Amino acid sequence: MEQNTNKSIYHLIRYIPSVVFPSLFGFIAVAIYTRLLSPQEYGYFTLAFSTSLILEIVTLNWLNQSILRYYERYCNTDVQRFYSTALFGFLIIGSATTILAVAVLYLCGDINGLRLRSVLLFLPLIYLCQAGCKLMLVFLRAMRKSSRYSLHLSVNAVLKLLGSMIFIYFLNLKAEGILLGFALAGALVFFWESLRLAKQWHPGWRYFNASILKRLARFGVPLLGLAVVNLILSVSDRYLIEILQGSSQVGVYSAGYRIAETGVYGFVLFLNLAAFPVLIKVFENEGERQSKRLMRELMGFYVILILPIVAGISLLSDEIITVMLGRDYHAAHTLLPWISCGIFFMGLGLYYAKSFELKEKTLAIPIIYAGPALLNIVLNIYIIPPLGIKGAAISTCISYFCCLFLLAVYSRKKIRWQFPWMAALKAGLASFIMGWTILMLPDMTVVWKSLVVKVILGSIIYLFCMVLMEAKLVLSATSLFKGKLFDVRAAK
Repeated sequence: MEQNTNKSIYHLIRYIPSVVFPSLFGFIAVAIYTRLLSPQEYGYFTLAFSTSLILEIVTLNWLNQSILRYYERYCNTDVQRFYSTALFGFLIIGSATTILAVAVLYLCGDINGLRLRSVLLFLPLIYLCQAGCKLMLVFLRAMRKSSRYSLHLSVNAVLKLLGSMIFIYFLNLKAEGILLGFALAGALVFFWESLRLAKQWHPGWRYFNASILKRLARFGVPLLGLAVVNLILSVSDRYLIEILQGSSQVGVYSAGYRIAETGVYGFVLFLNLAAFPVLIKVFENEGERQSKRLMRELMGFYVILILPIVAGISLLSDEIITVMLGRDYHAAHTLLPWISCGIFFMGLGLYYAKSFELKEKTLAIPIIYAGPALLNIVLNIYIIPPLGIKGAAISTCISYFCCLFLLAVYSRKKIRWQFPWMAALKAGLASFIMGWTILMLPDMTVVWKSLVVKVILGSIIYLFCMVLMEAKLVLSATSLFKGKLFDVRAAK
C-alpha cells in the first residue's frame, strides 16, 4: 500500500508544472484580457467559449473518461486496436459535430446582435482543436506520462496567451483573438502528440474494433448525463446572467469565476491527475480493500492541500481582484468566497463518484447530479434578480454542496470510502489560525505588496501549524507506547 502511495506522490511531483504554469498564465491572461477588453466584449468571449465547452463535453467527454478507465486493461494486450478505435471514434464524432455546428450557426442568422454572432462563428474551430488536445492529454495521463503531460500543458498555457495577444494587438480581433489563440495552442498539441503516438502504435482503420467501442460506450455514454448536469451546474449561470443582467455582468462574473477556478480547481486537478490512474490500477490488480486504504490517503491529501487555499482566497478576495483585474471588474471580489467553496465541494465529490466508476455503474452518477443541477437553475432564477451576480455564486456553492452530500450517501452502496476526519480536523484548525493571523495584519499602502506578504506569511503559518500538530501526535503516540512498555516491564 505504501508503494502505491509513493507512486502517487512521485507522479504528483512530476505533475507540478502542469498546474503551476497553467495557473500562473491563467492569472496573467485574465489580468491582461480584462484590461484590453470591455466587460461586454469579455462576456462575448465567455459565451462562445462556454458553448464550445458544452459541445465538447456532451459529444466527446464520455470517450475521454472511458479511455482513462480501460487503458489499463488493454495496454499490455491490444493497445493498437484500443488506440485506433479511440482515435477514429474521436475523428468521426468530432467532424460530424463540427459540420452540425457550422450548419446551425448558418441557419440561426442574427443571434442577439451581429457582434455576438461574429464571435460564435469561431466556435466550431475552437471546439475541434481543444477536443483534440484533450484526447492526447488523456492518453498521456492514462499512460502515466506525467512529465510529458506537464510539458504539453505548460506549452499550451504559454501559447494560448501569446497567440491571443498577437491576434488582439496586430489584427485587432478582440474576443475572436482569444478564441483563435486557444484554437492554435490546442491544434499544436494535438498534431504533435498524435504524430508521436502514431509512430509508437501505428493506428489504422483496419484496427478499428466495434466491440471495444461498445465497451467504451457502455461505460462512457451514461456519463453524458453527468456532463450535461455538470455543465448546468458550472456554466448555466452565465446564460441566465446574460438574460437577466446583460453581457457586461457576464464578463464580470466570468472574470471572478476564472480567478477562483484557477486558484482552486488547478490544485484539485493536480491531485486528480496522478491519483485516479493509480487508483484504477490498484483496483484492477489488487482489489477493493487496497483501493479503500489508498482512497483514504488521497482524500487526506486533498483536504490538507485545498482547504487552506479556499480559506486564503476567501479572506483575500478584495486584494486579489484589485491586483488581478481592472476597475470595471471590482465587483467580482464578492464572488470568490462562494465560488472557491463550491469548487472545493465539487472536487471532493469526484472522489466519492469513483466508487461508481470503479464498479462500472456510471448510470447512477448523472441521476445523482440531476437534482443539484435543477436546484441550481431554480436558485439562479430567484436569487440573481435581487442579489445580482453574487446570487449566481451563492447558488453554485449550495448546489455543489448538495451534490457532494448525495454522492457521499449513495456511493456507500458501491464502495464504502472512509473519510479522513483527523486530517480534515487538523487542516481546519491550521486554516483557522492562518486566517485569523492574516486578518490581524495591517494593510500596506501598495495593494500587491500587501497581498504577497499575506500569502507568504499565511502559507508559512499553515505549514508550521500542520508540522506542529503532526509532531505532537507522534510525541503523544511515543509517550503512550513507552508508558505501556514500562507497565509491562513492571508487571514482569
